Amino acid sequence: MHLPATGGVAGAVAGAAPRPRLAVVAVWQAAPVSSRPTRRAVLTGSAAAAALTACTRTSRRRAAAPAAVDPDVELRAAAVAREQSLLDAYDAAATNPGLQGRLAPLRAEHAAHLQALGALPVPGIPPPSTPTLSQLIALERRAAAAHTAAAVPASRRLAPVLASLAASETTHVGVL
Repeated sequence: MHLPATGGVAGAVAGAAPRPRLAVVAVWQAAPVSSRPTRRAVLTGSAAAAALTACTRTSRRRAAAPAAVDPDVELRAAAVAREQSLLDAYDAAATNPGLQGRLAPLRAEHAAHLQALGALPVPGIPPPSTPTLSQLIALERRAAAAHTAAAVPASRRLAPVLASLAASETTHVGVL
């Protein structure tokens, strides 16, 4: 489409009155062009940036707050479950009259372990069969290894308790 020199877009339409191009150019050239921003633009931009920064900082704080979960809760619950299963095994093995005297002090130590973990012994369901001494030794070794592994990621408060439990389980192996 070819535009007439004096009409602009309006001159291209048949029957339309021509508009002078010179007036538009003169208005455009009359506006001062500056490479530096005005004071109003700087203040408006600064206020907007400050408000935006304040909003993002607040939302980050709120998002991070619920994530604080105590990792010791799971470690403590697993240790309590191990100690309770050992108590149940000792109760089942104590039905053998020849082992009652030998197992009673070890059972008492496992009850003390539960108290150290902040739990109380709960009467459990005895195993379907009476465990032998070799099975009790295997249970003690597994519990000692699990307590040792759990002490590594535990907090400063729980790690010494788990380490003590692991040492105690290891000594039980020697007594059995």
